[in-house]
Amino acid sequence: MSETETVEEFETYLDLEGKSPNTIRMYSYYVRRYLEWGGTLNARSALRFLARLRREGYSNRSLNLVVQALRAYFRFEGADEEAEKLKPPKVPRSLPKALTREEVKRLLSVIPPTRKRDRLIVLLLYGAGLRVSELCNLKRKDVDIERNLIVVRGGKGAKDRVVPIPAFLSDAIGDYLKTREDDSEYLIVEDRRRNKDRLSTKTVWHLLKKYGERAGVEVTPHKLRHSFATHMLENGVDIRAIQELLGHSNLSTTQIYTKVTVEHLRKAQEKAKLMEGLIE
Repeated sequence: MSETETVEEFETYLDLEGKSPNTIRMYSYYVRRYLEWGGTLNARSALRFLARLRREGYSNRSLNLVVQALRAYFRFEGADEEAEKLKPPKVPRSLPKALTREEVKRLLSVIPPTRKRDRLIVLLLYGAGLRVSELCNLKRKDVDIERNLIVVRGGKGAKDRVVPIPAFLSDAIGDYLKTREDDSEYLIVEDRRRNKDRLSTKTVWHLLKKYGERAGVEVTPHKLRHSFATHMLENGVDIRAIQELLGHSNLSTTQIYTKVTVEHLRKAQEKAKLMEGLIE
């Protein structure tokens, strides 16, 4: 079997495992490089490949991704024992950065009222905590405006979930759809006049960069999702409910937000200076 055929079968395996398109693309890229380099189904061979990438300047974070790709490939080929021998390098886990409520408000304020699509994009990322890929894949049939619900289909891990949304967000969806005359199945399209294709992640990133610069706010799709989770937790929402809303398989993934809110509370406590002057 040729390297191309092997990688194609590996991609099918990843797809059936429920991996996201982006993960499939990255894993197959590194596996292809590994095979072209002459790598075999052996942990030592993989370590030599990783050593070469480190010499090329790869960071631990990048090497971690390569290891995950090679472990998945080894398991695909039935070399589970060799996969287990590959240990990813330790990567310092940074706390997710969230916008303040004032920054979210400022971001929305710079979007012209006529740009209903652009405003809806920000509202869905922040108000529903969607991943950018989930936003782009949303279809009209997945939105129940009357009941204020969104069904996110095929999220990370190929799991569907139901996300309740505020009434004003349902109104924003309805207002945007009134500007559309096409029959596209997707909720949001590239351009309602010229391009009825599904919204691309590249467009979302471009729009957020543009409006972020106008508002003086550093913003990304994932930062809006982080902000959704952080603000929910700050408002006393149970972490398990947030886990379901975000579509996290493991609670440990969601618990990182507790560290963010602890820092937020610590700063608030320090600002209050309640203990000053009490103890001599």
